[in-house]
Amino acid sequence: MLQRLTEVQEFDLAVDGLEAERAQVPQELTDLAERVKSLEARTSRKDLEVAELRRKVEANEQELKAMSERRKSASDSALRAASAKEASQYQNQELQMAARAQELEEDTLPLMQALEDASAEADALHAELDGLLPTLGEMQQAEVERVAGLDARIVDTRKLRDALAVSVDAPLLKQYEQVRRSRKGLGVVQIVDNAKCGGCNVKLPLHVVQKVRSGAGITRCSNCGRILMTPPPAPAA
Repeated sequence: MLQRLTEVQEFDLAVDGLEAERAQVPQELTDLAERVKSLEARTSRKDLEVAELRRKVEANEQELKAMSERRKSASDSALRAASAKEASQYQNQELQMAARAQELEEDTLPLMQALEDASAEADALHAELDGLLPTLGEMQQAEVERVAGLDARIVDTRKLRDALAVSVDAPLLKQYEQVRRSRKGLGVVQIVDNAKCGGCNVKLPLHVVQKVRSGAGITRCSNCGRILMTPPPAPAA
């Protein structure tokens, strides 16, 4: 019965190994995904910077256009003025608007240069991102297929395990499963060196070893609680 239980445990350990393998995302995929995530964040920030600069440039250009129209209106009004005083007032307005227009032009030129530079940087970031996304997509698809393959193997292995487990006494199987959960995988272990628990390596009392060898009932290690069994006999030469 214990030999059958060790066969169940082999399937359980195989499932553990497959699940551990499933959880190990390839480092190249993790690295590339992090790189793309960082690049997407940088691209988003740069796009916002470009949008803000464009907004400022367009606002200045609109104000310059409006200022030009008002200057022309003031100039035309000065020509049609009914008196020298009225003409002087319109001329003063035109001069003030000309000064403001010059300020706007001086402010707009560096903004336009900054917009050009930021747009070039944004284009470069988008190009880099576009170059990485297909590779990331391929790697993610490969990962989906890898995980699906492992999931299928896990299902098949569990079916084999369950088919074998029905031949083990229910109380013994329950003990084994409880110990296995608490002891990181191993619920039944062999006695090693004729005197030690194969799970925790603690030396066993002689009467415990003798009881295990006699096959009289189920014996568990008093230290780790694992079910003990003797090693199978060596094959004949």
